[in-house]
Amino acid sequence: MELHERISAKLSKFRPSLTLALKQRVQERLAEGRPVYDFGLGETKGRLDPGIREAGERAFREEQTMYTDPAGLRELREAVLQWLGLSDVYGPNNVIICTGAKQALFNTFLATCNPADAVLLEAAPWVSYQPLATAAYAFPVMVLPLGTQREWLKVTREDVERNLDARPHAKLFLLNNPCNPTAQLYSAEELEAMLSVCAERHVYFVLDRLYWRILFDGRQYPEPRIDEQTRPWLIQVDGMSKNFRRTGGIRIGWAVGPDDVIRAMVNLQSHYTSGPATPTQAAALAAIRRPYDPGIVKELQAKRDLLHRESKDMPHVQIWPTPATFYSFWDVRGCFGRRTPAGSVPQNSDDVAAYLLDAAGVITASGAAFMQKGYLRLSFATPDEDIIHGMRAARQALAALA
Repeated sequence: MELHERISAKLSKFRPSLTLALKQRVQERLAEGRPVYDFGLGETKGRLDPGIREAGERAFREEQTMYTDPAGLRELREAVLQWLGLSDVYGPNNVIICTGAKQALFNTFLATCNPADAVLLEAAPWVSYQPLATAAYAFPVMVLPLGTQREWLKVTREDVERNLDARPHAKLFLLNNPCNPTAQLYSAEELEAMLSVCAERHVYFVLDRLYWRILFDGRQYPEPRIDEQTRPWLIQVDGMSKNFRRTGGIRIGWAVGPDDVIRAMVNLQSHYTSGPATPTQAAALAAIRRPYDPGIVKELQAKRDLLHRESKDMPHVQIWPTPATFYSFWDVRGCFGRRTPAGSVPQNSDDVAAYLLDAAGVITASGAAFMQKGYLRLSFATPDEDIIHGMRAARQALAALA
């Protein structure tokens, strides 16, 4: 029997998440005894905060392992509003706790979109946005900046308006701010312009703010306007995985939004996961209930500065500024058409990523996973010695391109 007869059409063309596949490649190369410098997976490292660990352990010891409200523990939902500074404008019924931010996004698509509704995505969408939208029978559309002078692949109000004019069945616009993979940060003015046009057009503005604490050089997060006009159309998604050390596998995320949308998400979630595990909710509560420790931000800013110093004047590459997140975004189109010492000629970012891996042991995420084939994403949430030696290995490999 053919594959398409056994697997649904919407899933038969899916590929595994590239960012998670990178972790497997690291392990394979290490098992072979070959050098590897891992700039691939976007995952914070270091020691898990003892308070987070102890809260999860205590939940197990006290047998807090029964079902919770499908929306999540009430005290955690209240803590989420305090964490985001939203206690004055929302209540616990406006929050849903999910098994990671991915589920929060998937819940959003399923709760708001009808089959074939358009979902507008930014110019370099995170790797899972399109598969999640497709699985919800929505139609994902990239909003590309118009003209060659738009810097850093940032979209504007005019770009959103143009796409809404062309697609009257668009149901939502999804923006990641700060952005994975480009590491760019939209200003309060830029955010307001796009939010206002969505509210005017009665289109949901979904703000994925998963990296909102990882801002450098004293920047403050540009909070979206919440008032009578925007409240019915604004949905914010956040979670545990990026703003704390070693918490990606805890798998707790949340969404905050209008009463009717959150209620629909809760109804849906009650059927297909019944809500996240109780002990991990306890761990998340311990993390966000306390004052935030900015140590991880200082550490990542130092790593950013180290990477920028070690990669200065990298051959054939333009390296973008990094105001936020823990990614460095590289324009590698200058490598295309050049010959490697082995005789191959890179034609796209997949080729450049493969060359850096084979020639230098440097693992990167190809921009093709983010619908931008001329770029690479490097995560600098990695040991300093790997940054130093990895950038030297990359420089040597790129300099060898004829």
